[in-house]
Amino acid sequence: MTWLFRVKVVNSKGFRTHFVSLVLFGLFFALGLAPFSHAQPRPPAKDRGSLVFSLENDVWLKQDEGYTNGVQLMWVTPELSQDTRSPFLRGLERLNQKLLGGRENDREVAFKRRASLSLVQGMFTPDNLTETNLIPDDRPYAGLLYAALGLVKLGPAYQDSAGLALGVVGPLSLAGTIQRWLHKTYGWTYPAGWENQLKNEPVLELWFNRLWTLVPPRVSVHGLQPVVKVGVGAQAGNLLIASSAGLDLKLGFNLEPQQDTFTGAPLFNHFFAGRATRTSVYAFARLEGRVIARNLLLQGNTFRDSHGVDIYPLYGQFSTGLAYQSEQAGLMLYFVMRTREFIGQKYREPYFGLIFSFNL
Repeated sequence: MTWLFRVKVVNSKGFRTHFVSLVLFGLFFALGLAPFSHAQPRPPAKDRGSLVFSLENDVWLKQDEGYTNGVQLMWVTPELSQDTRSPFLRGLERLNQKLLGGRENDREVAFKRRASLSLVQGMFTPDNLTETNLIPDDRPYAGLLYAALGLVKLGPAYQDSAGLALGVVGPLSLAGTIQRWLHKTYGWTYPAGWENQLKNEPVLELWFNRLWTLVPPRVSVHGLQPVVKVGVGAQAGNLLIASSAGLDLKLGFNLEPQQDTFTGAPLFNHFFAGRATRTSVYAFARLEGRVIARNLLLQGNTFRDSHGVDIYPLYGQFSTGLAYQSEQAGLMLYFVMRTREFIGQKYREPYFGLIFSFNL
């Protein structure tokens, strides 16, 4: 899998050691803050939103096929309100109300509303990178580049999200250009089949998700607590047509269900919703099932002839990891494994992910 930093010059054993060290450091750092979990919340700092960097890659698993690399840069807005001086943020607040429910429904529960703007690139390759000819029984080479607007409405009982992504698949995504340059420059296995990638095509994707908090944390109880959420969602567009259902389990300190949610975005579904009121440390596991009617990245171009494979209409996904949230920043390290997505698939597509959020 392509790694977008120079650090990949070291060998794979060094990468595994580096990643394990990073995970252990994050765990010890997070647990080191646990003794302070009983401290009273400080007065909230001024909210200027947050910057988020996300990366998904399978390099630590010594694999290089399927979903091979994803990178996201995101800005999460401050909490939306009509009291803000920014006309842009006031417009987003009105749009949030219109799509996710108005203030008249918020009288008994204090919902928090936010929006996000993100730029995302994904790379997808077949198993055999050295083959120059089209591989008919494996997924096509595909690059995806899109910009997205997300809206979230967050409360302790449930969290809603909706969004729109506009972008392109094909050579204009620059995925093939970047991967070939990196692999050639550093002497990695050269991906020789990008000439067979999906053709240029604009993509538009819409989504809506809701998560319900079935087991909330008890405010009167300190220490380790569980949180259980269930959710449903749907995506529609020429990139993906699907519906989903999921179960989200957390176990940790100072859990705040309204501070994070999952969205139906094409890539990078977890959403850090801003600064926590107290330092929160937790482990999580998530099960998700999807019903798929259309997946452009596997089945090929919508409006032009291209290579594609037949998909399974159902697939499942499991993810687990560790997370840390504070008033200043958030960090999440996670592992993802899913069932086979297309008929004839001979390999799994596990990968690791990292999300780093810095509050402005």
